[in-house]
Amino acid sequence: MKILLFILGILLCLNTNAQWINKTVNNSFDKPYKICYTSLKQNDFLKLENSGGEIAFYMQGGYYCDESVVIDLAFIVNGVSKNFSVTGSSSSDKEALWIINDLLDYPDILAAFKACTTLKIRINDSTCGIEIHSFNMSGSTSAINFICDK
Repeated sequence: MKILLFILGILLCLNTNAQWINKTVNNSFDKPYKICYTSLKQNDFLKLENSGGEIAFYMQGGYYCDESVVIDLAFIVNGVSKNFSVTGSSSSDKEALWIINDLLDYPDILAAFKACTTLKIRINDSTCGIEIHSFNMSGSTSAINFICDK
């Protein structure tokens, strides 16, 4: 009984550190595809999607006003911030913010994504104002490996 409780405790500890959720989507119409997303404990969440070999990187769960948005990314790697700026776009329903259409086209951002412990995203939306979001990136390397079929 003690061993069972010990194993259960370890599994619970591992689960609390599991930030990314990996899934294969099969809607019975299209070829199955892989997605990963951060924990849904906060309103906005990050998502990766493998669409025909391209890795889309976007945020969902909020409302994004501008059609074209300047997005600042701060990847915290070993206590040092690696900063990038990209121009993203909001979906037609304004509920998704496309950060990068194909993460594989940005090797420096991809390397920072895999190595960081925290990602801070500043959305510079001229209509709704500036928002800053922070994400725990535990498991981001395994999420990229899953989504890239590695």
